Parts: sequence; C-alpha cells; structure tokens
Amino acid sequence: MISAKNRVTVTRTGCLSEFSRLIAVVLVIAVTSPASLACESLGACIAQYPETAVGGLGIGQAEGDLARRVQAYGPDAIPNLIRLLEHENAAVRQLAGYTIRDIDGLAPEHLEPLMRARENGDGWIPPAIARIGTQEAIEFLVDDLRKHPQTHTQVTYAFEILGANGAPFIAELFACTDDCNERVFDVVSFVLGELGEDALAVIPRLLEIAESDQFTLASRRYAIVGIGQIGSSAEPNVPGLLALRQTEPLLASAVDYTLLQIGSSEAVASLLQALRSDAKHVLLDISSLGENGYDAGPAVLAYLNDPDWDIKVTAADTLGHIGYSPASSALAKVLTDKDDWKLVYAATLSLGRLDADEFLEDLESIRETHWYPPVRDIADSAIQHIQTGKAMDEGEWWHFSIVENSPETCEAVNYRTVDEPEGTKLYATDDSDKLKNLSYQTAIYSYGAPEGTEPNEQGIIEVTDENIVEHVEHVQQVPDLALKVPGGWLVGADRGEWGGELVHIPTKGDSIVLYDGNVEDIFPLGDQIVATAGLAHMVSNRGVLLRIDEAESGRFTATQWKRLPGAPASSWLIEGNELLVNTYGGGSIVVDGDGTMRMAECAPEQTSE
Repeated sequence: MISAKNRVTVTRTGCLSEFSRLIAVVLVIAVTSPASLACESLGACIAQYPETAVGGLGIGQAEGDLARRVQAYGPDAIPNLIRLLEHENAAVRQLAGYTIRDIDGLAPEHLEPLMRARENGDGWIPPAIARIGTQEAIEFLVDDLRKHPQTHTQVTYAFEILGANGAPFIAELFACTDDCNERVFDVVSFVLGELGEDALAVIPRLLEIAESDQFTLASRRYAIVGIGQIGSSAEPNVPGLLALRQTEPLLASAVDYTLLQIGSSEAVASLLQALRSDAKHVLLDISSLGENGYDAGPAVLAYLNDPDWDIKVTAADTLGHIGYSPASSALAKVLTDKDDWKLVYAATLSLGRLDADEFLEDLESIRETHWYPPVRDIADSAIQHIQTGKAMDEGEWWHFSIVENSPETCEAVNYRTVDEPEGTKLYATDDSDKLKNLSYQTAIYSYGAPEGTEPNEQGIIEVTDENIVEHVEHVQQVPDLALKVPGGWLVGADRGEWGGELVHIPTKGDSIVLYDGNVEDIFPLGDQIVATAGLAHMVSNRGVLLRIDEAESGRFTATQWKRLPGAPASSWLIEGNELLVNTYGGGSIVVDGDGTMRMAECAPEQTSE
C-alpha cells in the first residue's frame, strides 16, 4: 500500500462567481485616531487635522470621517482648507486635498491655490478643479492629463465631472502634428468612453482630425477609435466612417475597430476576414454585435465542428446572440454531446434565445436526463423562455469559469478508496527524492512591463499594449507526481498561474511534453490512462480529463477526453473502477472507465456530540 496524496477535498473556489465593474476613488484603510470623536465647531474640526492625518496611500476611516464633517460646513470651510493645502506636514496637505475634492461652494477665486496644490503633488485636487469648471480650470486639467497620461486617476475622474463641457477640450489632444504621445491618445479614448453620450458633440471634430493629413497617422487613427469608445450612440456616424475607410486605406483598421465598438452591422465584413486567423476572439466580437451580427451566421455555424472545444462553445453561444435561427437544427444535434457539458450548456442557451419551439422535446430530454445539474437548470430556463417569454438567467463568466449556482464540492464521500499498487505512483509529499530523478527542462513564461519600469503616481507599474514584454525563465522542473508505465514514467507538474505540463519520461531517450497545462494527477482507469488537469485562477476556472494513449511504437499522446465543471482540486480511484474528482467550485464528479459522468454522492454531514 502507498500513502498516496492527501485525500482531503478542497472546497474553496478558484475564482469569483460574480463580478461587477468597480471604479474605486478612495482606498479605505481602517485606522484609529482621536478624530473619531465628534468636533463641535468648524474650528475644532480644522484643529484636528494635524493629529488625524496619517498620510500614505488612501484615506483612513478616521480621516474620512473628519473630512465628511468638514464638508458639511460647505463654503465656510474652504478658506481653512486652502490654508491647510500649504501646511508643512504632507499628510495634512493630503487630507485637506481629499476634503476639498468634493466640497460644495468652490468658485473661480479658489482656482489659483488649487492649481498650485496640484502642481505641488496633491493627488486629490483635480476633481475640485473640475467643479470650478472655468476655461482656465479645464485647460489646466488638459495639460495635467498630457503630462500624466494614466487611466482611472483623479484627473480622468475630473473629466467625468466636467462631462460635455470638458469633451471638446480633451478631444483636441488628438490634433497632434509632431512628437505625439500615443499613451495620451489611449487615455483620451478612455475618457471619451467614460463620457459616452456626453461626448457626442465632439464627433464632428474627431472626424475632421481623422480626415486631415496635417495630423500624424496615429493621431488620425486614435481620433477614429475615440468615436468608437463613445459607443452605440455614435451609430449615425457610420456612413461617414465607411466613406473614410474607402478613401483612406491606412485608416481602415481603425474604422473596422470603431464599427465593432459602435455595434454596427457594417463590422461583420471585416470580422469575417479575421475569423480564420483568430476564431476564439473574433467569435466573441461577432457575438457582441447581437442581431447586427446575423449575416455572420453561416461562417459561425461552421465552427460548431472545430476541433478546439472552447471555439465550439463560443460558436454555439454566438449563434444564439446574433439570432441566427437557421442554426437551430445543428444546435439541437449538439445536445447529444457526451464529452463537453459546456457545449451542451451553450447550445441549450442558444436554442432558448432563438425561441426554437420545434426542439422543445430535445430540451426536455436534457432537462430530465443530463448528468450535470446546471445544464438541466438552463434547459428548464430555455423551455420556460420559449413557452412563456420569461427571461433566461444564464449568469456571467461561465465561458471562462464555473456556472453560477454550481453544485457544492463534497466535504466527504462514502465511496471506498482504491489504493494503487505499490511502486506505481510517486507523490512529492512522500517521494521527493525519487521525483528529482525524473526532472525535466521547461520554460516559465510571464508577461509584464520591462524590468526597471517606474511606477505611476499611485505606485502602480502600468502594463500597456505598448510596453508589455514576454519574460522567460528556463528551469529544471521536478514533477509533483508520476505514474509508472512500460518503459518509463508519465509525470505531471502544477505551478499554479505559472503553468505546468504532462510529460513522458522514457527509460531511454528524451522527455516528451504531452500536454501544456497544469496536471493535478494521473491514473489508470479501465483500459486507459487519464489525467486530471486545469487551473482556477482569478476569473478563469477550467478543468479537463485527458486521455493518454500509447501507440505501438511506444509513443504516448494526450487528448482532451471530458470537460470537468471546474479545475480539479483532488482526485482518487474508488471502488467499481471509477474515478472521483473534486473540483474547485463545480462539484464532485464520478467518472467510470467508459467516460460516463455523474455527480458524486456527498456523505451526510457529521455532527459532534
């Protein structure tokens, strides 16, 4: 008997089931300060600033409480705060800037000291300058953005406050003739996207810039991109954009991107051209067009037969989003897929979106018989939608992660564990020395800013399309586990977000990588060998069972066999020649030698006496 690995089920989830867009303007840090006690007058509150201000990143709870009390005094507090902007203590200056940022009563006579405070490095002041709103204030902020081109800052928030009043000023940053900073263009495009309809009035000027060869090519392209960032409300300008694409071939890619951002049906032609080279991403772009992407339907339908599982899932989902009803029959055939539950999930969703009532019987069969509960649930939702018009609740992020309301992973199960024969399995917990003898060369890839990149004013090293580089580290990898096979070993490694491999280490000859990805374990199952693989990290949570085959030549290959509901957390063989797989957030699964899958039966909760 071998000790095997720790057979404790891990029940944490590798990613969140729901995500919402969060724009943080204050980092709240809980601290204790005398300011937690109420002050009885404006003067008393102002007197507390030196003892309350702690400095550093963000604003502490006590600092925030004091700031709100002072803000309640409105215009009467402004002279005191302006004096504090020049206090000898930097923490006091910071707290004063934070307080004045959102106070009522700011007027043009306050602009000069506010600009001086900003020039002296006060990061909270730009929104206060925006609230004054004069031309001088706006021009100061434009110059500030030009000097410090970063997104999600107090400066970009200041332009959100200005709204339509600030849009014409910031749009002029595209009118660049020489020595242009494309990072500035990026930030201006971002701001226009935040403004949305408030920026509609600047579109004629953006088109003027795009049409004029007195500006740099980058300036003109970014001016077009800025139109797209404004969103669907820019649709009336599509004819002008098409004319520009016709007359200025060098601007065609920018126009195509903008048509997509607007959501125009005119984006379909260029997307179809790009589909062959980057199907995984272009299908998502087509899906984002909704019914305006209908004409792409025949091309998208062909990808239901793609060998890449994720591409097939995206194609099935896209067909429903674009309303391509001629695909209903093909989607109904997909419902019989036994290997990829997520493909069935996507096809079911799309049949519901297409109101495919002729396939209600097929959907009812899925609702009653599919092994995975979320698939049965979405089938019920699709049926209800077709029959009553009730909206389907598909959740978010399921393309990349687990489905919302997935079954819980078992804390314990009642199945009897089957230990593998002595000497056939190695684990790092017990056999680290033996595994060192099976080490192999590999490379760890990461992506980020170049070494030596300086952080921005928020202390963050920004990674952009312009500065991102690939970092490669070559290492001698010691596997986490190994399974003995004739003439060698199959080994697996899991480095978390830094990747992993499934590798064949022959007794003689060079090692061969069979699969590039994290491997949790390897087992003999029935007449084959399988490996549990996948990763749960940030927004992604994916898992798969690999089937490993040996050719007559002795060469091994690994292919995807079954999709798991989530990345594998733990797995082991159980009685009946079956494999138990506990996933991160997707439930516990039992798989037999033929590949039939079912949900595991969790052991009843034990209560202590």
